[in-house]
Amino acid sequence: MQTYALPLWQQQGIEASSGASAECMNEDGRGAFAPDRRTRVQARQMFTFAAAHQQGWCPQGREVVEGIQRYLDTYAQHPTYPGAYVFKLDAAHQVVDDSLDTYDCAFFLLAWAYQFSVLGDMQAKVRADQLLSLLDKQFKGKPAGWLEGSLGGTRRQNPHMHLFEAFLAWYEASKDAKWLARAAEIFSLFELCFFDHRHGVLYEYFQQDLRPLSFAEGQAVEPGHHMEWVWLLRRYQQFTGAPVDEYCRVLYTRGLQFGLDSNGLLYDEVDNLGRVSKGAKRLWTVTELIKAHLAQARHGWPGAEQAAAEAIDALFKQHLCSAVPGFYIERLNDNNQPVAQQAPATSMYHLMMACLEACHYRQELLV
Repeated sequence: MQTYALPLWQQQGIEASSGASAECMNEDGRGAFAPDRRTRVQARQMFTFAAAHQQGWCPQGREVVEGIQRYLDTYAQHPTYPGAYVFKLDAAHQVVDDSLDTYDCAFFLLAWAYQFSVLGDMQAKVRADQLLSLLDKQFKGKPAGWLEGSLGGTRRQNPHMHLFEAFLAWYEASKDAKWLARAAEIFSLFELCFFDHRHGVLYEYFQQDLRPLSFAEGQAVEPGHHMEWVWLLRRYQQFTGAPVDEYCRVLYTRGLQFGLDSNGLLYDEVDNLGRVSKGAKRLWTVTELIKAHLAQARHGWPGAEQAAAEAIDALFKQHLCSAVPGFYIERLNDNNQPVAQQAPATSMYHLMMACLEACHYRQELLV
């Protein structure tokens, strides 16, 4: 990360004229600046470079983050929802989609938590408070949680999962109990709605009243999200002492049982009985697997530390084996062969989170 990926994205993936991040990178290691630009990409890259600055891995991390923030404030402020940003701009910085996505809002909150705690940016707290107020006033759902955003549609656990992550990051950064209270609301949603106690799986899609969709309507289970929730629940337990051991046990074991292939990677999607519905593997799923192994290792799970080492090895062998140092292979097909494609900038967030977790775990062992 420090030696190859961050320098590559800083040098080739940030547009000099605007400060914006490229949506993706071509296989030759050059940023692709022609495609439209989702603002969630900018948010994730602000998090990535703020975290890199915190670790001392990118001396220019502050400048990158501040440049992306200026870009957003100059071109992407939402005309209807103060404190939010539009969904997408084109390469000429013109708005091409002004919808607001709650999933995107979660990443802005996460990025601002790091700008506040790492860079001392007090304006980041103002931004976060304003965006939270907007979400509550405009997009609060019934009976609980938040709606998908301005376009509505089927409700998902995924935006809530990332709001959970952002709320915990803000509580850690500010010690303001309001953020922990918001996280508690999402923990309750996990217990009552998202997690299927009968089958021991986490569902993805829900009706407006948060009842799960039927399988025929498109229900799915993503093993990678099982692992992401294990890590998040352990974070929540760290701050609250909440009894999450059994949830983590079931999510972890079921995710491995249903999702793990012979190469140590996770399938993209299965059903609630473990039948593989999407046999491809994306990069983010193995980074979440690493985080879950380390989270369980902290709590004495037998073999989890060794499993984390094996998952890290699988990440390098299968996804970080490009001829261009710092480039990564985003997707493997059902036969674990690389699918030729650009590397999306959004995956830097996942790689950074896995790196941070591995470094924190190692530091704890040395204390």
